[in-house]
Amino acid sequence: MPLMRKTVLLLAAVAGSALLPGCGSDQLTGAQRAAIATLGTELPAPYRDGLVIDSVHRHGDDLVLMIRFPEATVAMAKAKPDLFAALRRDEAEAIAELCQEPALAPVYAAGGGVRRRFVDANGAVFFEVALSASDCPSP
Repeated sequence: MPLMRKTVLLLAAVAGSALLPGCGSDQLTGAQRAAIATLGTELPAPYRDGLVIDSVHRHGDDLVLMIRFPEATVAMAKAKPDLFAALRRDEAEAIAELCQEPALAPVYAAGGGVRRRFVDANGAVFFEVALSASDCPSP
């Protein structure tokens, strides 16, 4: 009987641990949806240097802010690679400011991250920068 009891307890522990990731996923999904609802009310919005934050959506564990270059195309970027490389480096540093965005705190707490995806007027991707929950200091 004790062996059977240990087996049942072990199976219960394994089953419980298998369910936990789903709970975390639900928490992350809820946090993402709340952040989208909050941030989305302000969009589209100017970003900087003539760029526009068009939208925000979920992509896996991350929220993606779509930032549009209304006056540039990917072809233009290929013609000026140094300029766009400098912009990419600048944005890789600037994304850390999103650690301070209150609407995103629950997303980070649930293990999610944020990306800024830069696209041209036609929706073609220039580049993307990412911020993971571990990049932000704990409150």
